[in-house]
Amino acid sequence: MFNPDINDYQLTSIITECCGGVAVVYSALYKPSNQNVAIKRYFVDKTRENANLIQQDILTRKALQHPNILPYLTSFVHGRELYVVSPLMTFGSCRDILDRYYHEGLPELACAIVLRDVLLALQYLHKQLYIHRSVRASHVLVGANGSVRLSGLRSAASMMVRGRRQKQLHNLPPPDHDNVNLVWLSPELLEQNLKGYDERSDVYSVGVLCCELANGAVPFAELPTTLMFTEKQRGARPQLLDCTTFPEPCLHDGDMKSIYNTDSGVGDSEAPRARQLYGARKFSDTFHHLSDLALQRDPEKRPTASQLLNHSFFKQIRKTDYLPGLISRIKPIKPDPNDMSAMLLQQKLSEMDIEKTTEWDF
Repeated sequence: MFNPDINDYQLTSIITECCGGVAVVYSALYKPSNQNVAIKRYFVDKTRENANLIQQDILTRKALQHPNILPYLTSFVHGRELYVVSPLMTFGSCRDILDRYYHEGLPELACAIVLRDVLLALQYLHKQLYIHRSVRASHVLVGANGSVRLSGLRSAASMMVRGRRQKQLHNLPPPDHDNVNLVWLSPELLEQNLKGYDERSDVYSVGVLCCELANGAVPFAELPTTLMFTEKQRGARPQLLDCTTFPEPCLHDGDMKSIYNTDSGVGDSEAPRARQLYGARKFSDTFHHLSDLALQRDPEKRPTASQLLNHSFFKQIRKTDYLPGLISRIKPIKPDPNDMSAMLLQQKLSEMDIEKTTEWDF
């Protein structure tokens, strides 16, 4: 058990700003057990409109318990700010890892381990009648021991509505700060028609995640929202970039730039470098097949998360494979005792004249 009391936590470093600037994540030391944790600090004045999303995130995480889902430890209000405590995932998110260390994408075996664990989390979620609706690399976290956990549950939706199980849902996920999540959403979810969508919309997002992890770039990221929507509706889908797919004979460099963001090196002036980078490698046929299956335009043709877990792509994983060893460039998040932002905040908290910290429970 973790106490909902700010005095039991020593903030050590700022990790990242998130949620469009309405929250900051810190590493912290839980003093009663000398354990490192992560604390997400929400600025209440900025989060009034999203308070129900934060509540949804906490309620969902409290209801779900699985080794591959980020657990909830406790939460509390101190002053005018909300603090949510989680385990410290030492290597950060897969998006962090790609941006900082693997611009060209992760090795295939590392992708296999991450995707397997994400599918295990989704298999559990779907059995609990939840649809995640926000599967992307920034919501896939890696711990010190190589554990992979799925976060981002504030967008999750239950298939149970007023006590009855629904076969399909029709509502869009709550909008995030810049609509970035739309890139990963399935065509049928974006269509908002009478057919609705089900758990297989998450499988489409896994297909986009395959390309994000393998290529380092976010598919569709540079396209305007309306054009991205149109491209998905007509069946356009990203691919794993290697010597068999890059560049497509009928695809010009400018087209590649529009489908994959410029951070990957794909674009006008960088096309030769990108061609050399991606053209010098080859992913397995099973990886290509897995990605193609998940990205089927017709959800009826898409496998479930459980079916994908039985795909031959995952047979390459051995019990001795260790994720941090496969992506050895990465460096763990280390608490910085000289981080002035954390020190100043801790000092401010200790000086605040507040009667007590209030637990935020539901």
